[in-house]
This record gives sequence, structure tokens and C-alpha cells, in this order.
Amino acid sequence: MITEQLTQDQLIAMLAWQVEMGANEAVLDKPSCDLQDSLLFHDTSAFSSAPSACKFSHRISPQSVTKSSAQLDNSEPNPYQLQPPKSAHLDHIDNLSELATALSQFDSCPLKHTASNTCFSDGNAGARLMIIGEAPGRDEDRLGVPFAGAAGQFLDLMLASIGLDRSGVYLTNFLPWRPPGNRTATIEETDMLLPFLYRHIQIANPELLVILGGIPAKNILKSADSILKLRGRWQDVDFGDGVMRPTMASLHPTYLIRSPAQKRLAFDDWCGLYHRLGKQVGNKIPPVSG
Repeated sequence: MITEQLTQDQLIAMLAWQVEMGANEAVLDKPSCDLQDSLLFHDTSAFSSAPSACKFSHRISPQSVTKSSAQLDNSEPNPYQLQPPKSAHLDHIDNLSELATALSQFDSCPLKHTASNTCFSDGNAGARLMIIGEAPGRDEDRLGVPFAGAAGQFLDLMLASIGLDRSGVYLTNFLPWRPPGNRTATIEETDMLLPFLYRHIQIANPELLVILGGIPAKNILKSADSILKLRGRWQDVDFGDGVMRPTMASLHPTYLIRSPAQKRLAFDDWCGLYHRLGKQVGNKIPPVSG
């Protein structure tokens, strides 16, 4: 095995590099691309810069340990239907103004009572593209607008790189209220609020959806995979109204600000989005640089 040829310091350096790149899952020793004899595995100086893109053939997670090898392949999933929480109490709402009012009057969720503002939406409700972010942060909570502050500024740059701005997209959050201390919302809180998000999607009726961030991607796509595995893959998703909408998960601007080396992955995702919107990439998209 390659790892037997490395010193303890080299192994630690390799692990530190993987953590810096955002790895949060165990993988097998041998990658699917032929890098086992490359300098990457023998020279720790290579860990200071990102290697070429490499997809691993198998990832090990607690959920997959007992699965058969047939279940562990990386084949693209077929279009599937989500099983959203029951939302019969929202079926009578057929416009966004009424939905916003219903949300503002919903007092059952503890998050509402600790938040300063409700973050409902921003941008153009009639746009072809709808972008769903994570739960509101400090700036969003203060202003009541999705994607505010530094993350919002970075998102504006990302949109500009494919010839868009907020007037050409529709923005919302996975949750409308900021969890206190930016903690992760509980399952109960999420289950209370997801019907509002699904109804939001149904009424806005976008042609394409992009989910930014691991927590919303896992919850909406009902997957235990990390965002680094979910990102960049288009899936046709039924959000409860029988309409199959192409949906892609990608990296959140806040994550990209903290991990600039991952911007190349986001750039790939947004190039794919650019094509989905029916535009020609050519040389018009500037690289997303740090």
C-alpha cells in the first residue's frame, strides 16, 4: 500500500490537506484516477496546492458499510419524487403575498421567536432560476433579505460571472428564520418549515433550481451525502406538485469565502448552470478567483 511508504509527518500532511479541501468522509486507499504513483503521494510539497480533479470510486459512510457492492456504484440516480412533509394547510394559497403572510403568522416554530426578521425572498419572482440558500445568518436576520452581507456580495459576483444579477433570479432561504447562535435547526423545526418552502417553489414555479449549501441540499434532496458529493449533479425533482424541475446543489458563498481553493468546483457548477440557461460559455465567464 502507498501509505506504508510514507512517513508519519507525510501522512499527517496528507490528512491536513484533505481537511483543508473540505473532505469530511472516509475513502478507500486507491482513487479511481491513476495517481498512486504520482508526486502527490510522495512529496508533501504537493499538498500546498490542489491536485487535478479526482473522483473516488467508492466512499465509505456509516450508512453504506452494510450495502452490497451493487449499491455502492456512482451511477446517476434516476429522476425521483421527494416525499415532502404534509402541507395541506397551504394548498389554498396560490400567490406569494399570501404565502408570506401565512409564514409571518406561523407561531409554532421556536425559531421565529428568537429571530429579528423573516427572510422570505429577494429578486424576481418570475425568473427562470430560483436559488435556495441556507438558514439566514446575522446579516440576513438583521436586514430580512436572503444573501446579505459578504455572502450576498460574493453571490452577486457569481451571478455577474454568468451574465445575471438579482433582477434575473429569485432568491430564498432553506429556513426563513435564523437559528439562535447559527446552530443547526432541529428535525422538528425543519419539518415545520419545509412545507412553506415547497409551496414557495410550487407558486414561484421556476424552470431551474440551485440549492447552495450542504444542509439545505441534504434536507431537500433527502440524502446523507456531503455537499462535495452532491454538488454539480442535475436531478429532476418533484416538489410535491407533479412538476419535474431540474435541480442542482452547489457550494454556498460563505463556504467559498472560507475555503477559496474550492472555488474551482463552484466555477464548474456555474458553467453547467450557464449551459442549462441556454447560453454559450465561450470566454465570457471570468474565472472565480480568490
